[in-house]
Amino acid sequence: MKKVTLIFLALLFFINLTAQEQVVFVGHRGVSYLAPENTLASYELAWKLGAEAAECDIMLTKDKKVIVFHDKKGKRLTGQDFIVKEAVYEDIKSFPIKLKETNLKKFEGQTIPLLSDLLQLIPEDRTLVIEIKTGVEILPYMQEIISEYWKSGKITFIAFDFETILETKKLYPEIPCYYLSAFGHDIKKKFKEIIASDLDGVNLRHQIISEKLVKNYTDEGKEVWCWTVNDPSDAKQLINIGVVGITTDRPVWLQEAVINQME
Repeated sequence: MKKVTLIFLALLFFINLTAQEQVVFVGHRGVSYLAPENTLASYELAWKLGAEAAECDIMLTKDKKVIVFHDKKGKRLTGQDFIVKEAVYEDIKSFPIKLKETNLKKFEGQTIPLLSDLLQLIPEDRTLVIEIKTGVEILPYMQEIISEYWKSGKITFIAFDFETILETKKLYPEIPCYYLSAFGHDIKKKFKEIIASDLDGVNLRHQIISEKLVKNYTDEGKEVWCWTVNDPSDAKQLINIGVVGITTDRPVWLQEAVINQME
């Protein structure tokens, strides 16, 4: 009986470890715990530390430049009062991104990059997850930039706007595309549309995810990713119910912490 129990525990450990190895840990806006979000330093550090993937946000300026920036307005991140879609890139490109409390002082002075700058930094074996923060109007400009500057690594697309992510998948049928949502009622309402679409899955606020939700999507061949998870216990629970992508401010640290919990 004791031998059977040991075999069962070993098998359970193997299953858990295998599930963990299939999960991609995505750096939220780079390694935003250590470096200012959506800056080149944040992504360079992500790759240096060994992150397998990192997420960025893209927006469109008045002069049709595709920039790496999260907010519609500049105040929170730069202290400068501007609206991205009304701004000319030349006027805002030198504004430093504020450091968070956890950011290392040496990264002070990092500024707003272009998507073209970031695409050139992706290592061969890493993935850049591009979150489209606007509607479909950005797509022609994004497509032009990707065509010219994406030379290495892999990319994935995510977006909260359903029409935008569907159109993106039409443009890039071979590239993974996921619909972002923060609300359970939204993801339930769109379930049939998502299943009927060519999207690869959904990327959800982790608090709305349940085992049943994951099963509903995975049974239909769609993956479930989540954001933003910084607690190893939460990550372990999400992995155990079938989530295969976890966005976190600390990708390498979280991955190692989850492995340690499963040993």
